[in-house]
Amino acid sequence: MKISKKAYYGLRASLALLETKKPLSIHVLAEKEGIPEDYLEKILQALRRQNLLEAERGTKGGYRIKKNNLSAWDIISTLDGPLKLYPSLIKGSLPCFQPTHCQTNTIFRELEENLELTLKNIHLTSLINQK
Repeated sequence: MKISKKAYYGLRASLALLETKKPLSIHVLAEKEGIPEDYLEKILQALRRQNLLEAERGTKGGYRIKKNNLSAWDIISTLDGPLKLYPSLIKGSLPCFQPTHCQTNTIFRELEENLELTLKNIHLTSLINQK
């Protein structure tokens, strides 16, 4: 499993938007966070399409957080898709061809579920309040 640079930038940009509590333009946000503007624009558009951000037009416009209690999972799953720790080697459901296949798969399924739950419980506002 690997978190992409896109998700990392998305988390940083979202935290910066939460800190300012006002709309920020892509240019200002990119400069503040050291993220390439074109890349940041694609990231913010993906987050906006999932209703996590909203965009305001005009000279005082920009992007702002739309969703209350935005979690790390919201950002990562939007930008990277579901996190998979291993490829599904065995297709289908029980019974497995060998018991060890099912037992091993159970370990990784539980790990994936716990990882998702942990990321869902990390709310970005709590990170801002840690300062």
